Amino acid sequence: MPASFKKYTALLTSSFLLLTSLFLFSLSGATSRLLLAARDRLGLTQAPATDNLPPEAAFTTVALGGFRGILADLLWMRAGRLQDEGRFFELAQLSDWIARLQPRSPAIWAYHAWNMAYNIPALLPDPTDRWRWVKAGISLLRDDGMALNPGSARLHRELAWLYLHKLGTDDDATAPYYRAQFAKEAPPLPDPALCASLDARFGPLDWTLPQAHAIYWATAGLPFARTDFDDLALRRIVYQSLFQLLASGHPKYRLPTLQFLRETAARHPNTPALPNLIQALSTGGQ
Repeated sequence: MPASFKKYTALLTSSFLLLTSLFLFSLSGATSRLLLAARDRLGLTQAPATDNLPPEAAFTTVALGGFRGILADLLWMRAGRLQDEGRFFELAQLSDWIARLQPRSPAIWAYHAWNMAYNIPALLPDPTDRWRWVKAGISLLRDDGMALNPGSARLHRELAWLYLHKLGTDDDATAPYYRAQFAKEAPPLPDPALCASLDARFGPLDWTLPQAHAIYWATAGLPFARTDFDDLALRRIVYQSLFQLLASGHPKYRLPTLQFLRETAARHPNTPALPNLIQALSTGGQ
């Protein structure tokens, strides 16, 4: 067989394979569009497939199609190794890539925010730098993750927990500094009507305190709670925040806390801790 014919055959085969790959790649993207549209039509997604997505995220969602999940899996494997090795700064960048590949996954945003708010600050000696990363984790959930997953009870819970635990407790030795900075920089909340209703029910609340923001975001997530677990987890953050306010010297929250505990116990009668909390608070304990 002439050498020229072999070259021609090889070139033809390569061209065929390339065109076939491009066709399958395009078909994958088109199929992904149909599947995402069907999920939206059947109510299986919490937001339209690519509405409000950043351009790069919308591109990966549509163009990569099924390959997006494979790439994300590979990046998750890499993220696990970085986590084990304590390379949290690199993990932050990698998590950002994963979030762009799977922007509708609350678990990814929660993982990314946890790394930024907990792991990275632990490596830094300067309180200013630590606070910058804690704020970044909060902002990631509030401004990015929840914007793309507005009906996620989990992201509401994760955000409320950051306010309750990272800022509200002293598990992090820098927490007093965080609270002082938060009091100066506390962002406005998106639903003034909800703030007013919480003031009427519990307060008035001091909106420069992280516990007030924890109560706000946990309450805002309750309409999206699809399981008893989600409902109870969000309610726990509300009453734990109220207990923190009581412990810090605000007795006016005792009766609203007691009322909320009774309401929660009525919704979750098989939760053994609730009657004990109600009994303790009814007899004047905190």
